[in-house]
Parts: sequence; C-alpha cells; structure tokens
Amino acid sequence: MPSKKSAASVALGATVRSLRVERGLAQETFAARAGMDRSYYGAIERGEFNISLDTIVKLAGAFEISAAALIDRARL
Repeated sequence: MPSKKSAASVALGATVRSLRVERGLAQETFAARAGMDRSYYGAIERGEFNISLDTIVKLAGAFEISAAALIDRARL
C-alpha cells in the first residue's frame, strides 16, 4: 500500500508546479535548472516526498526566490 501524502508535501508540490508553469518551463527543463532528475522533480510536484530543507533551497534558487518566499507561497 502506498504511503499517504502529507498535506504539506502536496501543498509545496502544487506551489512548485504553479511557479514552473507560470514561467513556461517544462518539468525536464526546470529539473535540469534545479540540478535534479526529472522523475524525482515530478514526484516532488505530486507531493510524493517529504523533501529536505536543502532541496527546498535548491528549488527556490532555481526559481530565483528565497526559500522563505517559496514556503510562504505554499502557505506552510
């Protein structure tokens, strides 16, 4: 049985997806910009992982925003 997705992971994933789409970037393009594998990045967007602070910082950097702004936008 698959593990239950946390509300925080789902909210952060939706926020990351929204920011990526707003910028007109494909998953593969953004994942490369963030220095991660596309399949891992896709799982983040789907809220499948409880990602580390380091990964949040990496994603925020690729969006050229602060980690605090990313978390704030996700309303966490």
